[in-house]
Parts: sequence; structure tokens; C-alpha cells
Amino acid sequence: PPPPAASPSFFAAMVLRERSPAKAKKNGKGGAGAADVIEPARTKRRSSKDANMHRNLQMRLRSLSVEDDQDFAVILGDCGGMPMASPVAKEKTAPARAADVEVESEKPKISRIKSLSTFWRLHDGLEDWGYRNFPAITDLFNVLVYSVDLAVRSIRWFQFGIVAVCLGFRLIVYAMMLLPAFLKIFVAYYHDRRIQRRVRFGPAEREYLDIYVPEEALAAQKSGQPVPVVIAIMGGAFVIGHRGYNAQLGLRLLDFGVITVGIDYRNFPRGQIPDMVEDVGRGVRWVFQNIHMYGGDPKNMMLVGQSAGAHLAAMMVLEHGLLQAMDQANGGSTGEASLPMLPRGHSGSGHDIDVWSVSDLKCFLGVSGPYDLVKLGPHLASRGLYPRIVDHLTSGDVAGCSPERLLETDDWKAHAAAVAKLLPPIHLFHGYCDQAVPVWASSDFAERLQEAGVENVTLDLRKGMSHTYPVIEGPMQRHDPQVELILPVLFGKGAQKRLEDSPKLPPMWPLRILNVASYINPF
Repeated sequence: PPPPAASPSFFAAMVLRERSPAKAKKNGKGGAGAADVIEPARTKRRSSKDANMHRNLQMRLRSLSVEDDQDFAVILGDCGGMPMASPVAKEKTAPARAADVEVESEKPKISRIKSLSTFWRLHDGLEDWGYRNFPAITDLFNVLVYSVDLAVRSIRWFQFGIVAVCLGFRLIVYAMMLLPAFLKIFVAYYHDRRIQRRVRFGPAEREYLDIYVPEEALAAQKSGQPVPVVIAIMGGAFVIGHRGYNAQLGLRLLDFGVITVGIDYRNFPRGQIPDMVEDVGRGVRWVFQNIHMYGGDPKNMMLVGQSAGAHLAAMMVLEHGLLQAMDQANGGSTGEASLPMLPRGHSGSGHDIDVWSVSDLKCFLGVSGPYDLVKLGPHLASRGLYPRIVDHLTSGDVAGCSPERLLETDDWKAHAAAVAKLLPPIHLFHGYCDQAVPVWASSDFAERLQEAGVENVTLDLRKGMSHTYPVIEGPMQRHDPQVELILPVLFGKGAQKRLEDSPKLPPMWPLRILNVASYINPF
């Protein structure tokens, strides 16, 4: 059955899913996880192609729209975790709730959360103490624990053939060649006082964000003009992502007076793509609600995603836009009995679905994203990786977790014109030398978007650029394609002058070494 309408007990159940080990239990058709009772896409009774994971994602995003600070207080109070940043006044942040009636039958779930073992309370308390006193050491320790956990859980999903071994060796050499530059970024990330790290925005394990606050934003908090904002979703193959990967972009944008918010999300195998999309959606919502307290301008904001982050951001934007269009067409509800409903009397405007609309974004910039996981499988096999890893990432519904395939669903076709009017300008950036995600991933997605009626789509293909050049080697050489694309969106005609007047920084590492590393790079 679908999850209930949003309520404290609903979020308690979601934390319970997060805390429960998802050990597969063998059944007649393969395996099912412990979260089967929560996630309808994993149940034995599967619905049609258009209505399984797509419906799951819609229910999750719709549920986000009725969250408020009280819901989070229940979770954080019961399950530990660092306190959230000071929320804005509730009357400004809390959207209209779908149902203000308590569900008596759900109360035992909250008490069940309260009765969880004290292990998690101790774990979260110790982790918070570590981050307050020894953040770098605590992060490294968590990476080590996660790496061991990942290796034990996923070793059966990888093929250790000659191709995979060669790729692994090239990756080790690449990392060692750039290690001194990585250490510089590492030190800056943990010692720059302009970075507010690990701000919690939700109840799940990885729902933290970093905020890069320039001096201009500090002045805006008092009486100045609010500054532009970039929401950055990092990559990491859905497996090894971390919000700290946004450090180069965030530190560089500080020089231009731009706030960067790096949003984290659960990684596989501790979360699947629906969990990740939900995390990204909750993080974006938090930014719209709270960024003005940091001096940011919610009216001058863009969304940037790289690699897996581009996929998740695209999925979230398209699904959120579709929900808005369905809401408009049905006078304040989606018309689906399985989705939480908004109260009667809504005007049907885009903001009725949530406190933010996709049209509030000035642009979505997708960098090197894999937008169709169905077509990605054969490419993974050619790289020596287990192609069915995408089945595990998506609970078997690969098409339902692919932004490009969403454009083929009946829901999209029924509301295509309305969604197209809501979506922000979409800029798809990709390098021809990308070996991890082929360049056709962006070109095909751009073509499908245009066929679906989305007109404001820009396809930007660059020669000589690999998968990591826009986020690693390029910024290390002081050539940052992302910054060059972001500033014109946020500053308009004045962007070029800002780029010319910005301080010319020396390369972070000798150019010869960076060029050789780019050649060895397996991505």
C-alpha cells in the first residue's frame, strides 16, 4: 500500500526504514528488502510501467510539500542528530498541509521510534561531538567505515576482469598524481570560516548541506542587497558522492559574491535512487525556505548537478514540474487517490504544490549527466562493470528512475504543454571525451525534451573535455567551465566584467602533471 499522507508518523516510518538494515530475504522471484512495507515499488504487486517508480517518486515529492518544522522536531528529538539551522517563522515556511487530522492508527509507529535501541542515540551523539571537535578526522573515519560496508555489500555486483582492473589501476595513478591538489582543497574545506558545514535539513542519515557564505552575504544579512545562490548537487556514481565534492565550485564562487549550497544525499547501497531524489527535493525546499537568513536571494537562484547529481536534479525538477502541472489541471489536487491532497480552495497556481516552484529557478545546469539508465547498462558492461547494478539502484524499475523515460509516460504526455511553461531554462553540458557517461546521454536528453515541448533547452558539447574536467582538472588549472556558465545566469550582462576583474589565480598544481593526469583519467 502507498505511504500515508504526510504526518509526524509518516516521517517516523521513513526514519525507521533508514535505520533498519535492508537485508534481502530470499523469495520465489529473487530478493526483497526490509523496506518492502514502506516502498510500494518493491512490493510483489507491481503496477503498470507508467505507475510504479514514477508514482513512488511523485508520492515522495508530494509528501515533502506538507512537511513543516514540527515534523522534523519529532524525528530529530527522537532519533538524535545535530539540530537544524534556525528555521524562519513558521507562518512563512509551512505550506498548506494536506491533512491536519491526526491518524490515531499511526501513533504506535512513533512510539516504536522512541523505543529504538540506544545504539543510534549514542552513535549520533558521538558523531556530532566528533564533527564539532575533529571534523576532518570524523569525516575520514566515516568514509573508511562506509567504504568497508560498500565493499562487503556490493562485491558481488562487480566483474573483476582485465578491463575493470586496468580502470582501477588508472584511477589509483590519477588520484596519486593529483593528491597534493586534493589536499589543498581538503584543508580549505575544513578551515575556511566562510563555509558552514553539515547543516541538517532533514531526518535521513545523509541529509546535510554545506553553505558557502561570501562577505557580501554577511552584509546582506544586516541591510544590504541579497546575493545570488547556486544549489549544487554533486556526482559520485550514486555510490561515493559527498557534498564536499562541491568545494572547488563553492570556494571559487565566493570570489564573485555568490552563495553556494552543496546538498548531500544517501548513497547506494544505503539508499536507492528514489531515496536520493527525495533527499535532493527536501534539500532544495529547505534552501528556498531558509537561504534569505544567510543573505541569499531566493529570486536569483539556479540549480547545478554534475554526473549522478545531474541525473537526480533533473529527475526532481521534471517530477516536481509535472506535479505542479497536474495540480493546476485538477484545481489544487493531482487527481490521484494515492497522492496526498492539498486543501480545497487553492487557486491552482504553481506554488500551491509547495513553497517553491520550478519556475523560481533561473536555470538548471546539468553537467555530464546520465539521463537514461536503460541505455547506460550496455556502456557499463563495456567498461568491465556489472550492467545490472542499475537494477539494484532502482529496485528493478530502471525506466521509472530515468528522467528521459519520464517524458514518455502518459502523465507527461497529458500535461506536457503545462509542464513546459513551468520549467526553467535547461542547459546540458557534456564533454566529447567523457568515458564514464557518453556524450549521447546529454544530446539524446536534449532531443527528447524538445520533442516533448520543452523549448528553452541548450545543448553545450565541448571538445577535449572528460567526465571530470569541469569539476576537477579544469578548476585545478583555473579554467572553470561551470563558473563561466553560472555567472551569466545570475548576473546577466555584468558577468563578463566580473570574470575579467576577478583575481587571476595560479594553477593548483603544475600544468604538465595536470595534463598527464587528465590523459590517464579513466573517466
